[in-house]
Amino acid sequence: MWLLGFFSVPIPLAYGVHCLITGHARFFGRRGSHLDLHGTAAVSLAIAYMAVGLFMHAHWFWGLHPRLFRFSPVLKVFALLIFIGSFGYAMFRIFA
Repeated sequence: MWLLGFFSVPIPLAYGVHCLITGHARFFGRRGSHLDLHGTAAVSLAIAYMAVGLFMHAHWFWGLHPRLFRFSPVLKVFALLIFIGSFGYAMFRIFA
């Protein structure tokens, strides 16, 4: 299971970095619908995507490692706080 925490992390992390570099992000929806964002909303959504990758790594890699499992809850809380703040700001920028 720790392989999932190691090999699936680059997907949201790389997409978040790509969105930071280009300044454009896509908010994925259901049934193929999506919302293209740019500017500060895209940057904050990119940070949220990277926080998802950090949470996945903390849960499936650090959480199952014999020496790192003690730090996993702290890193998960940190990732959740980053996600809530950046995703909340992105939603504010979309609806405001």
